[in-house]
Amino acid sequence: MTVDQMLDEAFAHHQAGRLVEAESLYRDAFEADPHRWGACLNLTKILMLTGRLEQAQRWLHWRLEDTFEDVTAHRQLGFAYASENKLNQALLHFQRVIDLDPRDAGAHEIIAHLLRGFGRAEEARTNFDRSAALRDPVQAGYAMGGKPEFRVLMLFAPGGGNTPYIYMLRVVHYDCHVLSVVPGVDYDIEQLRASTDVVFNLIADVDSSAEQLAHVAPLLEKIGKPVINHPDGIAMTGRDSNAGRLARIHDCVMPMTMRYTSDAMNEAVREATRDPMAPQSFGDASQRFGFPLLVRRAGTHGGEDFDKVDNPPALQRFVEQTQAPHYYVTEYVDYRSHDGYFRKYRFMFVDGEILPYHLAIDDQWKIHHATTDMVNQQWMKDEEKAFLDDPHAVFGERQYAVLRAICDSIHLDYWGVDCGIDRQGRVVVFEANATMLVHTRNELFPYKRPAVTRIKLAFDAMLERRAALARLMRGGAAHA
Repeated sequence: MTVDQMLDEAFAHHQAGRLVEAESLYRDAFEADPHRWGACLNLTKILMLTGRLEQAQRWLHWRLEDTFEDVTAHRQLGFAYASENKLNQALLHFQRVIDLDPRDAGAHEIIAHLLRGFGRAEEARTNFDRSAALRDPVQAGYAMGGKPEFRVLMLFAPGGGNTPYIYMLRVVHYDCHVLSVVPGVDYDIEQLRASTDVVFNLIADVDSSAEQLAHVAPLLEKIGKPVINHPDGIAMTGRDSNAGRLARIHDCVMPMTMRYTSDAMNEAVREATRDPMAPQSFGDASQRFGFPLLVRRAGTHGGEDFDKVDNPPALQRFVEQTQAPHYYVTEYVDYRSHDGYFRKYRFMFVDGEILPYHLAIDDQWKIHHATTDMVNQQWMKDEEKAFLDDPHAVFGERQYAVLRAICDSIHLDYWGVDCGIDRQGRVVVFEANATMLVHTRNELFPYKRPAVTRIKLAFDAMLERRAALARLMRGGAAHA
């Protein structure tokens, strides 16, 4: 077999999702002719797709030693480092892409997201604007393995809080296009309608994406196709809205939460610190919080600009440091288990199906799976695996009744909930919305893969059901 034949066959396997066969042929082709950069590039894509990021990085750095100004290699390295959450290195490589190709709209948008995460909002906005000016608003992605079974249009907010979707689309049997929703832009509705079976609204954060959300509902009505995560449902998932609604569920503890503008927050802080001899509380006549309390900058996730404060001066320092336009203040609930550890469970809800995603265990109240010591604690990993294998052994009928009631209250199709179980057996809800991350970077926790696979299969099945509904709608319209 010639090198060209090997590459053709490898590419066919790659497109069909037969990654083991494709990888073997790419390696054979590259060994036969080390100048075939395309074989090396596609090999790194498979390595990244299967979680072998360090191997992919070595191949890409090898390429750059030979050809330092290779735009594609810098872009792939940017993605590889971003997948490891090494965001500074990712930013350097995407900036190099822009240096070499200033008209790369995708790189401008990725840089904007990275800058936004670093708190460099003005620079991020500049890159978002450059990206919008350079690109077609609809970015296409295609099914692996021949003719697509249906087509999905995803609505995305540049710079806003979106449902993380990359890991759900790694290997798909449908075409997937992403539309960046920019207020004030007139989209070709006929083109969108003719090329779409299902619309998935990714714009998910009521705090950081309010401007885009206001434009989504009219756009969806014009397109007239089945919708995943309608903006009307998203609008009900603010932390304060959830607190008021879910707290009414029996056996559900949803900590009291209030949203404050910057001016209202500063006034309430001044009131709380005015008399150091007064009782330690915070709020207004309608709602008062006792200390300690939790405070965060609205629109943040993952523990960013989020802290527990024990008294009014500590709250004042937090507000002075963040200078945010809006804040959430939340009642602190001690949800430690009987052994003294905090446990945070994440479930994903996919078209009404309740699927476990992870368990994070720590001796600190603010838990994020990536920052715990679970990788070094076998008992913690064993407990997480047991939960993922049999969540009903942890969440009994009493707790599942709470989860089902929460599902009935959150009018979305794909979303997640972070929660704990207090010492009375009640479900303590921290967050319930469509911004929850599901990812495949679980090399250190391989037992998580079946849980991720279940979520992925349910995700694809949900889209397939909506596509079938679209076909019925078309058939009904044809006979009307």
